[in-house]
Amino acid sequence: MILTIIFVEDYLTKSNIDEAENNLLSQNTQVANQIAPFIGNVDNEYTYRYVEDIIKQHSFEYNSRIIILDPQNKVLLDSYDLLNNQKVSTEEIDDALMGFDSANIYVHDSKYVFYAAVPIIEHNEIVGSSFITSSADYIFSDVGEIIDKLLLIFTAAVAVSIFISILFAQIISKPIEKLTDSVQHITLGKYDTKVDISSKDEIGELGDAFNMMTTKLSQVDERRKKFVSNVSHELRTPMTSMKIVSDTLLSSPSWDEAVYREFMQDINSEIDRLNKIIDSLLYLVRVEKDDLDLNYNMTYVNYLLEWVIKTIKPIADTKNITVTLIAHSKIQIQLDQEKIQQCLLNIIGNAVKYTPENGKVWIELIEQKEQILINIIDNGIGIPERDLPFIFDRFYRVDEARARKTGGTGLGLAISQQIVLLHQGRIEVSSNVGEGTTVSIRLPRK
Repeated sequence: MILTIIFVEDYLTKSNIDEAENNLLSQNTQVANQIAPFIGNVDNEYTYRYVEDIIKQHSFEYNSRIIILDPQNKVLLDSYDLLNNQKVSTEEIDDALMGFDSANIYVHDSKYVFYAAVPIIEHNEIVGSSFITSSADYIFSDVGEIIDKLLLIFTAAVAVSIFISILFAQIISKPIEKLTDSVQHITLGKYDTKVDISSKDEIGELGDAFNMMTTKLSQVDERRKKFVSNVSHELRTPMTSMKIVSDTLLSSPSWDEAVYREFMQDINSEIDRLNKIIDSLLYLVRVEKDDLDLNYNMTYVNYLLEWVIKTIKPIADTKNITVTLIAHSKIQIQLDQEKIQQCLLNIIGNAVKYTPENGKVWIELIEQKEQILINIIDNGIGIPERDLPFIFDRFYRVDEARARKTGGTGLGLAISQQIVLLHQGRIEVSSNVGEGTTVSIRLPRK
């Protein structure tokens, strides 16, 4: 605002001075042209009175003083009748006698005064000069009034701006303070913290995003706690079994060799179970961190599915379960054969495991434009709707008692999902209790 005031003041002053100087020179030129024919005969009393009337009339009209001088700087006529027959020399008069129009502004006794002089020309000869002086105070007073009004407007604007700034600072800072307090609660582990911001602006959107984030964090923390609990339970079970067997062996100084071998076989089985859990966990961590490199090869999906079915068939035969592959064409795409095999073994193995005796499992291979679809369908016991969102969670069990009976680590589906995601595909599950389950694997053709 200060720079604006300085610029406006300087611009208005210069433009008004230039305009006033041009007007003064124009008026002075009119006077010079009007008296030029009579300047040579000014000694004649009649001519003198006529010229005097002209300059006094213009002096009154222009509110200025007009002085007519001869080429020797002698005053021929003065509208104020003070300098007649005296010599006057100024920069402007000297320029005029040389044939140039000249005007400048001066300060006398704290007042601004214009000096302007033009040559008086008769028959292409300079016969004198017309010199005008006029007050310039009005220019600076007009500019001063404008600047005063600008100062008043700017002062009011500053006051309004300060008021609005304080108001908006309160409106904005309060929600930010709430967010800050909530963030501090989050850092203390209180992931269920919510912030109450009802505004519809960007701050409100930030508050909504924060609440969504805390909800996700709370869910992740809950899943983390559950995962730790499940891991602890899964590891504790074989450790407890081995502890009981070893304590039993140590409780007596001697055992029959057959009993001893049976107990050692139980310990060996529990160790295998522990190793299986640990290997699955390590593999899952590697998959989730994208540490695994996919070894892409052109693979016939039909043959891959046939190999998986052949591997699982002995288990299915023990329950008299029919496993059927339905494929209308041979499909060949780029994929990591080993990892997709593991994925399919997990999913088809689950279908066989949770299908009652004399049941059926179908594997459909469908070719689509941009992807292939593998549907694993069974007519088994199904999955309750409430459990479907969580079946890919690590160690999640739909029925803990049934899970203990069928065995497994509870990590198969989590690993399968990550393998499919690494292939830029997706896996979906739909199920009805008592009717069966369908697992759909979609893999891109490219």
